Amino acid sequence: MSEIFDVYEATAHLLFEEPTCITWIGGLSLPECVRRFGGDPLQIREADFEDIYEEGYDLDPDDPRDGAILLDQQGDWVVVVEPTSHRGISSALLRRLSSDGAALSVYWTVNGDAYVKWAERGHVLYSFDPVALDSVNPDEAEVGWVVDHGVGLDAWAQDWFAATLTLAEKITSVRFDSAWPGRTHLGVTVGPIPTA
Repeated sequence: MSEIFDVYEATAHLLFEEPTCITWIGGLSLPECVRRFGGDPLQIREADFEDIYEEGYDLDPDDPRDGAILLDQQGDWVVVVEPTSHRGISSALLRRLSSDGAALSVYWTVNGDAYVKWAERGHVLYSFDPVALDSVNPDEAEVGWVVDHGVGLDAWAQDWFAATLTLAEKITSVRFDSAWPGRTHLGVTVGPIPTA
């Protein structure tokens, strides 16, 4: 285990209580991330997690083209948090988000299903179920990739969400602390994802 994992194991349950999609994007400006998610950079405003959560639920639940996202720029990385949607886990969008760099996305459902994807230079290289990662063949490429980034299988077995946040921090140097959801970030309503 690592110090980063220990921090997340102690605090991850305070961060996101509902199913959420989190995407870390390197190599794109924040306005360009907004465009690729289907938003207008001119509509960006200050918001916190609760604002975006409520806004997402106020939108038409029968229209999956609408959503609301929270954004945070830390160094070279933009973090996009979707409390009521999961467009960031889409392989097609990840290919576009990573076209000039890299993108990591995690999404989990109310039923406990979870997904992690990593893309570089327009290609999704790894896609796996973080809940069951410790039980797959150790020779699988995904296992080697996470272990090479310093997150051993014991961490995934103990707490997949803390392990995922640890992996993200080791790659991006972006830290989620327990106060993150309550802090003011940037928010925007998004529509259909552009195709080009």
